[in-house]
Amino acid sequence: MMTRFWLVLILFVTASFGRVEAQENRNGFRLDTIYKSGAKRQVVKAPVKKSVPLKSSVSRKTGKWTLSGSCGMSFGDYTSVDVSPQIGYRWNEFFSAGGGVSYNYHHSSNRYDMNYLGVNVFGRVNPVRYIALQIQPELKGSWGKSYEKKIDFRYVPTMLVGGGGVIPTGTGSISVMFYYDVIQDQYSPYGKNWVCSVGYSFNL
Repeated sequence: MMTRFWLVLILFVTASFGRVEAQENRNGFRLDTIYKSGAKRQVVKAPVKKSVPLKSSVSRKTGKWTLSGSCGMSFGDYTSVDVSPQIGYRWNEFFSAGGGVSYNYHHSSNRYDMNYLGVNVFGRVNPVRYIALQIQPELKGSWGKSYEKKIDFRYVPTMLVGGGGVIPTGTGSISVMFYYDVIQDQYSPYGKNWVCSVGYSFNL
């Protein structure tokens, strides 16, 4: 009888531990048991690590301010130097505006030797990608000499209207533009010719 009693007790304890283990696995986490002398069995839930989604990388935003400029030189019987730095603001991918300063020097042997220093504003529209249309009013001060006769300082108004191509780069864009001076002042440095300008624009 005593042997049978101990056998039944062992089977009962084994079955009880099996039910606890099954309950722990069924809850989806492991229950760590802590035993203390003279205290009841306590069950402590182990902390569950939550997966944290990786943050997507934020793409670098280009500034809306741009710093641009063009420079042209030619030497020989006819010498020409043109420098025109500008700063602009791009409202969106279609429209930008700004202003700048310009210096032009034109020399032709035994004919004229003229300097032009001025300020300008511009408005540019990009109706489609890679194409730009621009209008640029300018006010220049000119001085020098023509056929050995001194030319006193005078103001010369011009207005360049034209367009061309724009090639985006990693930090800005390269532009090749063609302009025509629609005012045609008699002292205009552009004359009745189309003007080609090659420039580069930096995003700030």
